[in-house]
Amino acid sequence: MNFIPVLFILVTTPVALVSSWDPDAGIVLSYTKRDNVTVQATSGGDVGRVIDGNDNTNWVSGSCLPSYYLHRSDVNILLNACESGRCTTNGNVVNTVNHATDGDPYTTVSVSAASTTATFSVMLETSSNVKVISLSGKYNSETKLFVLTSNSRQQIKTLNTSNNYQNINSFIKDDQLQVTGVEIESSSEFLIKELGAIGPDGCSEEVKVDLGEARSVGTVRTRHWAGTNSASALALMLSADGHTWTQTSLEPNALHAVTTTVKLQIARYIKLRYSVNMKNYNKVYCYEIDAWDANGIWGPSIAPKPAKHSFRDMLGVNGIWGWGNQKYSYMLGPGEGPFLYNAIASHARNYHNLNWDVTDPDLDPEYMEMAAGRGTQAMGWLNWDREYQAWRNANMTIDASIQFTNKTMPDYVWDTPEQSARHYGQEFANHFGSEKGNGLISAIEVGNEPWDYDAPFYAAVLRGMSAGVKSVDTSMIVVPATFQAENKDDVHTYIGTRVLEDVATNIDVINCHTYSFINDNNGVRRGTYPENKLSSFNNIRPLSRWRDVNTPNKPLWVTEWGWDSHGVGENCSGTECVSERAQAIYAVRGLMLLARSNIERATWYFYANTDCETLFCRSGLTSSHRADFKKKTVFTMFEALLSTIGESYFQSVWQESADGYIYTLSRLSQNHTVSGDLSGHVPPNTSHIIAWLPIDADDTSFKQVTIPLPHDIHSTSGIRFTGFSSIQPIVPISDFSQCGQNLTFVISTEPCLITLQHGTSAPIVG
Repeated sequence: MNFIPVLFILVTTPVALVSSWDPDAGIVLSYTKRDNVTVQATSGGDVGRVIDGNDNTNWVSGSCLPSYYLHRSDVNILLNACESGRCTTNGNVVNTVNHATDGDPYTTVSVSAASTTATFSVMLETSSNVKVISLSGKYNSETKLFVLTSNSRQQIKTLNTSNNYQNINSFIKDDQLQVTGVEIESSSEFLIKELGAIGPDGCSEEVKVDLGEARSVGTVRTRHWAGTNSASALALMLSADGHTWTQTSLEPNALHAVTTTVKLQIARYIKLRYSVNMKNYNKVYCYEIDAWDANGIWGPSIAPKPAKHSFRDMLGVNGIWGWGNQKYSYMLGPGEGPFLYNAIASHARNYHNLNWDVTDPDLDPEYMEMAAGRGTQAMGWLNWDREYQAWRNANMTIDASIQFTNKTMPDYVWDTPEQSARHYGQEFANHFGSEKGNGLISAIEVGNEPWDYDAPFYAAVLRGMSAGVKSVDTSMIVVPATFQAENKDDVHTYIGTRVLEDVATNIDVINCHTYSFINDNNGVRRGTYPENKLSSFNNIRPLSRWRDVNTPNKPLWVTEWGWDSHGVGENCSGTECVSERAQAIYAVRGLMLLARSNIERATWYFYANTDCETLFCRSGLTSSHRADFKKKTVFTMFEALLSTIGESYFQSVWQESADGYIYTLSRLSQNHTVSGDLSGHVPPNTSHIIAWLPIDADDTSFKQVTIPLPHDIHSTSGIRFTGFSSIQPIVPISDFSQCGQNLTFVISTEPCLITLQHGTSAPIVG
């Protein structure tokens, strides 16, 4: 999203270039993108497109009806029936009778009358319901088409010369009718071009991927579409041997990609089976099929480590010039702008628009002129010093995200991109840095979401601006723009082509935006809880892997995260919206997840709601300026959280499962590590335990858990973060007991926090 956060003051030293730089280190390659993978389909062409890595190319099936199914043995239950000896006629035959059911409309059989009638009959292998009977031929007089049952013959169509050489489809509407055969009768000679029938399974289309070898499959991503309601059902099918299949139903009309969690199993074959509606020219589509193990595209979870920064230091907020007021922040009073949000934010990130500094990136921003009250080169009224000083007066450190895109600053206006960016970086650090400047800004981001530039252009700008900053101020933290590391095919946002090895010594942090979205069964994007295995909140995993390989020991910052929600009188209309209570609950749980994942900074998006109702317009900690910046529950929830554990640190994972996420916290800075098997024991210096169920906030499920405590625990107390009230988002816990060294309590979707009191007295015995 386009806007702001800040940083803890980190002192980093340049890290030598690694010898094993791998731009694709974050990727967990889909099974379907590996060697020896093949694809087959029942009809249509370009089937290889379903594994080409491009969601915008597709396989499209053929059409069963009006007559394209006739050559398909999987649909046409009469195909080659005559060759199998199931056809009879009472008259003379010209050409072989086999031509009547050979699937080829260009071969014929002529049946002449014996005495008064000419008759042709074909029997089914077994009696069955029949959906459609197709007949094409030439008729010299009235010709009747019958279906045969065990005890009757029912006429379903009369044909005459007007039907000559046409394919005529007769639909059998009686689903209970058990057909044993089909018969054609006429008083004169008739010619059959082709006779076929669709059985009880109707018409289906399949696309099947052979992975080449058996794999452990737990996640399948498909982008599929059933045309304009062309299919009534769609099955995702997996098999180890191609004969025995497990099956999961999908929504056939979903157009956007859908990721499905399946029971973890060994599979070699992945198949989509479309049940096609009985209409002429219906076709179905598949754009892409991918598969992974249970971790999906995100890969395994990040190994938890004790945090180096407290929760208060971690948490920041994205803001903008004036914090939604039409005046400088220094003109705001107590409880306004930075003096409101500093209650929960140690740092603030500002969307510092490049085009507010320069009209052309090759020009000097003229910060000295700005400091003298004459504005920047681009804005004669602007004085960043006065704005940023108010943020610092509110005790927030500042991260300036230099925001530029191809739309606001087209690539063609940069005459010398690398050199111009270098000059800007030098001027910025010289004015705002701590070594030579006024020290107002701790970190600079080289772009926010500059995804509409091509990769080489952005790489040149990053190379120049980062080098320019470091040539002047080695202590200013340099941060690349936000990119993702899981999907190489998304060329606009892929870090592997934009943050290159030659800038590693000049950047101090790897940057990420993470929001918690999934695509539902209809392919519609929706907000979800952060622990959801399919949630985009997991994009920190591949980026962490990329960081570990290419820039080890550099911090990973999440400079945007949050949820859109209703609340404080302002509606939220997007499909990604959650309730105000859910936003608050997910905020606490999400911060815990980021802390256990070694994220050093978590900057909430956004400080306030904005005037629209689309995505990201309702993600604020408060209402919009129109509603006087009223605190939402997420704000008071963060206040309550920081008042209890703000100076504490994530310590260890005691449990992460469907039965509950349980973490231990400590009041001590975690310069040591808690590693290895804890053998079911809480570390001795634990100050708090926080626990919850990793499910939707509205789920009323609960579970009882028992945790063994360190031996010196004297007493315990607890609170639950309910998210129900913006006035009192926490309540005391009454459903727990301490018996000896075991603590038993109930957990739900609402995080509960247990405070442990260490001492020398004997523990309370329940």
